Amino acid sequence: MTTQQKEEILTEDLAMRLAGDLLFDVLLRQAAPMKVSHVARQVNLPGFDLRLSRVVLALSRDRFTTQDRGWVLGTREIDPRRPVERTCEEILEAGGRPQPAEVLAKEVAATYGKPIASFIEAVQRLVCNSDRFVRIGTHGYGRRCWLLDVPGREIGAVPDRHDVLFYNFLEEPDVVPYEAHASVLQPGDMPSVLRFLDEAGAPVPSRVLQFLMWQRDKEGFSAPDFLTALLDAGAFLLSGQKWLGPAVMEQLVALFPKVAQTEISEELEGRAAAEAQPLTISENELQQLVDYVMCSEKTSRAGAMLEDIFEVSPGEPTYEQDLRTVVECLRQDDRVVWVGGDRFLPQGGIPEYVLSVPENLHFNDKIYYDIEGNIQDVLLSDEGFKGTLKQDILSPLAQDVLDEEPPGPPLEEPPVTVRCVLKFHHKEIGTFPMCQVPPGYFPTEPRICQIEVALPSGQVVQAWVNNETRLVYGLLDWYNTVPIDTGAVFYLARESWERYVLTWGEETEPAMFVSRNRVNDLLQLREQAEAEQLTTFELLRTILEHYRKGIEFITILTELSIARRTRRRQLASLLSAYHCFYQRGTAWVYDAR
Repeated sequence: MTTQQKEEILTEDLAMRLAGDLLFDVLLRQAAPMKVSHVARQVNLPGFDLRLSRVVLALSRDRFTTQDRGWVLGTREIDPRRPVERTCEEILEAGGRPQPAEVLAKEVAATYGKPIASFIEAVQRLVCNSDRFVRIGTHGYGRRCWLLDVPGREIGAVPDRHDVLFYNFLEEPDVVPYEAHASVLQPGDMPSVLRFLDEAGAPVPSRVLQFLMWQRDKEGFSAPDFLTALLDAGAFLLSGQKWLGPAVMEQLVALFPKVAQTEISEELEGRAAAEAQPLTISENELQQLVDYVMCSEKTSRAGAMLEDIFEVSPGEPTYEQDLRTVVECLRQDDRVVWVGGDRFLPQGGIPEYVLSVPENLHFNDKIYYDIEGNIQDVLLSDEGFKGTLKQDILSPLAQDVLDEEPPGPPLEEPPVTVRCVLKFHHKEIGTFPMCQVPPGYFPTEPRICQIEVALPSGQVVQAWVNNETRLVYGLLDWYNTVPIDTGAVFYLARESWERYVLTWGEETEPAMFVSRNRVNDLLQLREQAEAEQLTTFELLRTILEHYRKGIEFITILTELSIARRTRRRQLASLLSAYHCFYQRGTAWVYDAR
């Protein structure tokens, strides 16, 4: 054959036919409908994956059909009133290869909707006694019309070339292209036949190959024996009665990844939609879902379970509805816990640290007295606050976990991107206070959600949103890469309700930035306060003594909280209650006089 002919024949369509034949053989041996993943696994061939199986099954509607959310052979739709003999012929023709009698009986029984036992003996007698079938060694039975018809053999006559071509519906142009390589063929030598098939470089029609072998041994040639030996030697008989050599087979298998990328037309998608049935989950299937979650070392996704267990993939007509069905079913099961979106963990699988507010974020609410027994750290109502303090305490930067205003209802359209400022105590433990973002920016259900955060490095980490503690957990590893102790500005952009992208450009919030040297001073002040039981008033005075020109409320709160975690209203009360503190513009100043 010419190179051009080979290139035209070794196409993705031919690779798809080969893949279809492999799928056909698997489905033929199963009475019940099969899931795509199970079929692909039983083919057991490198490159034969779930995607390839889906494409081939969907595009080979003349060979395969769906039944009860699984796949069966299209021969199941044969008219059950048709004779069993004709049904066996159609099954063999659809597959294109010999099959054992018991395999044919299984498919015949499924086609007629009757028990297999009622057909095994009948099919066995039929294929043994009917002149329409022939035994092909240990491979089972094929159609007799697959064999080369040599007229006059029964009376010992040896017909000429033209008679054999005529009786087998062949013409010279059908044979001539292959005769150029036929010199390698040796009667009884199967390796020579395999070499011929590989040198042909394309599928060779079975009758043409039989004709070429007959020409080399006209008296001794036996078509059934030849086909048996060729199958035993490892050649592949493609549907449509064409032979593949091992090398050609490898070339077609190499095309499987391209076949897997074939797009399915709207017409076929529409047909699939018409056949698709919404998912209903049985008790056994629910147990499979729960086992899937319980056996996983990480968070289980309902989407993955839907594809692995029920073989429903994104883009299929019932996917969204089926995904909701799986999620709702698992949400009702006490053995697993829903952590947002389609994510599930075994009950008790949420890390302990996510369940509560870390100790270092709690406030020191100890009451301090002066030597006369009076409360030194007074606490005023908001009405007693001086200057702009009423507004200052409401700033999102002033608020923090356990010291924030009651959150409002979730916004109908929360912003996609929010500006966040890292605080000292949160950097120590990898948390972030939700009071800095608008209500509804993160998922509001369930109580504890797992989200993905894509970091500037490209790494994606699993973080947690606790709607009760009002904290995000799980950012410690990234915080450790930030060379700023407090006041670093980063941005969160929501790509979906489960995925966020974090960006940082070394920006800082001026009111909250504290240098490393100053942080060290404040940590020393913390140690002194604990050792000497200093009041918060004394800590405030010490901090403001450092800034003769004064500093803003947010800056005071930032530094004071490093020395002692202090509530914003406590600070506002001290600034308002003592005359030694006064406001100059936006800055607060300490007057020692």
